Amino acid sequence: MSTNPNPTNPNPNPNPAAAPSTNKTNVKKKPAEVERNYEIRPKLIMKFTKEKVYDVIKNVLDQKMQSMKGKYNHEDAMQLNKEICDEVKLQLKEDKMNFKRYKILVHCIIGEKKGQGIKIGCRCMWDMTCDSVVSASWESEYTYAFCIAYGVYFY
Repeated sequence: MSTNPNPTNPNPNPNPAAAPSTNKTNVKKKPAEVERNYEIRPKLIMKFTKEKVYDVIKNVLDQKMQSMKGKYNHEDAMQLNKEICDEVKLQLKEDKMNFKRYKILVHCIIGEKKGQGIKIGCRCMWDMTCDSVVSASWESEYTYAFCIAYGVYFY
């Protein structure tokens, strides 16, 4: 049986660093209030519509790819790829697009035209009534770009 070497300290633990603090109160924080929404399908105006998404992707591709009209440069393409994905995702997540509760995934491919072909495949598990995919392409004499946006409804 151990004895407390300091009778004024109610904590029998001789290591003060390991002693619990008596100054702090143990108050549990309330979690942030979350609006409960039990909708299992988006309303028609909130659906991931191909027309709106295609316009966003096409506008971003046209705007960002203007710098790649000349010869292809792989270092510029890497940076441009990230910028295109970020910009498309940012515009699709804006409130005016009204895609609430959608997870947005954006995939972009930029390559040099040398007469080769490209095949892109993807497998997804989703609800055909809510989820959707939209793609758009851009090309110049030396370069091509292909952007795909997926909208997956979060139940």
